[in-house]
Amino acid sequence: MTPLADARLSPEAFARARAFLLDRGRPLEQARFRHDFEGGAVGEVLDALRAYRNPDGGFGHALEPDVRAPGSSVLATSVALEVLHSLNVGAEEPLLRGAVTWLRSQLRADPHGTVWPFLPPEAEAAPHAPWWNQGKEGQLEATFGGFRVNPRAGIVARLHRWPGLTPDVLPEGLLALLTVETRDDILAGLEPGDVNGHVVASVFAQEPEVPELHRAPVLDYLDEVLPGRVQRDPHDFAEHGLNPLDVAPTPASPLARAVTEPLAAALTHLLTSQAEDGSWGPNWSWGGQFPEVWPQAEQDWRSVRTLEALLTLRAWGRLEPGL
Repeated sequence: MTPLADARLSPEAFARARAFLLDRGRPLEQARFRHDFEGGAVGEVLDALRAYRNPDGGFGHALEPDVRAPGSSVLATSVALEVLHSLNVGAEEPLLRGAVTWLRSQLRADPHGTVWPFLPPEAEAAPHAPWWNQGKEGQLEATFGGFRVNPRAGIVARLHRWPGLTPDVLPEGLLALLTVETRDDILAGLEPGDVNGHVVASVFAQEPEVPELHRAPVLDYLDEVLPGRVQRDPHDFAEHGLNPLDVAPTPASPLARAVTEPLAAALTHLLTSQAEDGSWGPNWSWGGQFPEVWPQAEQDWRSVRTLEALLTLRAWGRLEPGL
C-alpha cells in the first residue's frame, strides 16, 4: 500500500478542476460535468453532443481530439455511442438511432468476419495523431490489428444496452454475429502492447447486457493476462500504457480483483498528477506531427481527461464527502 492509499481530492483541488472545465473545457464536457455533479439536464449534454453530428447520422468534428476531420468516422461515432451509453438514453433517442444506422452502413465484411474500419480515407487530409496515419494502403488496418477487437468490442458491448433498436435499426442476428466474432477474436489472444484493445475487451467482458455465454470466457481470459500487462510502477503512469483504471474504472468492475495492487498506485498517481490549472492532461503527444494543431488537440484532451479523472475519483470514493 502507498502512503496516499486512502487520500482524497481536496475540495480546493476539486474547485480548480471545476473552474478549468467550466472556463476552458469544451461545451460537451461542461454539460457532462454539470449533469454528473450538479444535476444538469440530460438534454444539455445531448445538445452539446449534437454539435459533433453530421447530417448522415455519424459523428466527427474532432469529437475524438486526435482526429480533427469534420466528416463522420467510426472513431468519433464510437465516442458518441459511449456518451449516449453513459447517459442511459432510451432506444428512441434520435442521436442514438442515427448513429447506429450510420455505423451499420460502415460495416465491412471480409473472409475473417465483419469489422468497422476506424476512419475513412479522407480523414488522412485533416490534422491527426501519427497513429492515425493511413498514407500507405492498409497502414491503418495493420496498426489496429485489422479492427478485429478495437473498435468492435466496445461498440458491440454498448449496443447490447438497447434491445429496442431491433429489428429495424440493428437486426438481432447481426448483433449476435458481431458478438460471437468479437468474443472469438479476443480469445484468439491480444498483443501485449495493444493498450486500447485490452481496454475495449474489458468493456465487452464487463458490460452486463452482453450475454454471459460470451462475456464469461473473455472475463476469464483477461483475469489471467491483465496482471502481467497493466502498468504497476508509479513512474509508468506518466507514460501512455495500460492503466489498471482503464480496465477497472469502478470498484464494482469484475476485473478489479485481477489488478488490485496496481490500482492503488494508479489512484495515487491520478490524485497527484493534477496540473496547477486544475486539469489533467494527456500523457502522449503527436510527436511533432501537425505542430500548429497539437496545442488545440491537447487542450481538448485536457477537457476530456479532467472530466474522466473526476468521475474515476468519485467512483473509487476519492472525493471528499459531498463533492
